[in-house]
Amino acid sequence: MKPLIVIILVSFALSPAAPARAERDVESKQDGSGRRTAPLIRGTLWWLDAPFTDWSKDELQRAIRSQRDVGFDLLWILNTPALLDRAERASTPGADVLETIYDIADAEGMRIIADLPQGGWYGKADAKEMLATNTKHIRLYRGRYGRHASFWGWYLNYEINPIEPGDVEQTAFWRSLWRGIAEECHRSAPGSVVTISPFFLLDDARRRGFVYLTPEQYAAWWGETMRETGIDILMLQDSGEHLSFFTLKQREPFFAAMAEACHKAGARFWVNVETGEMHVADWDEFLALSRDNKTPWRFTPIDWLQQKLELAARYGDGIVNWGYYPFMDPMAAKPPPGKLSDTSRTPREAYEDYRAYHTRVKHQTAHK
Repeated sequence: MKPLIVIILVSFALSPAAPARAERDVESKQDGSGRRTAPLIRGTLWWLDAPFTDWSKDELQRAIRSQRDVGFDLLWILNTPALLDRAERASTPGADVLETIYDIADAEGMRIIADLPQGGWYGKADAKEMLATNTKHIRLYRGRYGRHASFWGWYLNYEINPIEPGDVEQTAFWRSLWRGIAEECHRSAPGSVVTISPFFLLDDARRRGFVYLTPEQYAAWWGETMRETGIDILMLQDSGEHLSFFTLKQREPFFAAMAEACHKAGARFWVNVETGEMHVADWDEFLALSRDNKTPWRFTPIDWLQQKLELAARYGDGIVNWGYYPFMDPMAAKPPPGKLSDTSRTPREAYEDYRAYHTRVKHQTAHK
């Protein structure tokens, strides 16, 4: 294992009176490590539905403390539009699960990023109507939860496929919509941040029929999008297409190009390091298995995960995650549904693997 060097951790500190984009994560290269941040996860994507939404405060506290115990200082939660609607309609006290989670996050010193409603999609809905849906939600959500110390960010839940460079109509649609939403977020909650988490494709032969963009083309589109919209943080999914056979060498050009593009646009670049992947040897195996929905999933083995985190730390201003749920949840009573690879760890085993890694990194960092 490579020795870990002392780093300066990124702070979440925000001045509520200052524009969110004025806050920049600390870039630490003084020690020669080449890292921008620690090779550690700061928070995970958490889809809040049953059974979580039926849990008691004690159970939710246990779930959040399990995340805190492995160093997470951020809750990135989805399904909040539905939960807000449920809370607004509830007649019984204590029925607001979001209020409970914000209370716990306040006590734990964590920050929360909450998703926004989509309100539609390109080609199926009008951008003005989508913006109106989001504006109404933002104001209501901010009014209900904005007093919490943990109230921090918004998530644009639009995972769009790469867009052809000549598709000016779709480009204009998304940029106009996101600019309007970001402006409303910043206006309603000064100091809050707006985030988005896109994916890139490594299918240069277009085996699945989707648009392929080179790292330079992809970064050019997103760099201009970040500049025009005022989105504060781009959290790039690190896997390409969730396939285990993609190498770090294949992924790195996208990280490098996107980091540069985001920083030039005045935005932050985070990496969404995934801890769940489809375990296949190559494109042929994946395509054959996927036709019958038999592609096996697994928790990303910890030695491979460490390599992915090290790469993310060289380019990202912060690291978040998809895959803790369902692949690492220590409170899960059984493995995640679906076909699992023979090499997959149970959620509890995966959690303990990462906790041991986190402890090792923190220990080595403290003694350098």
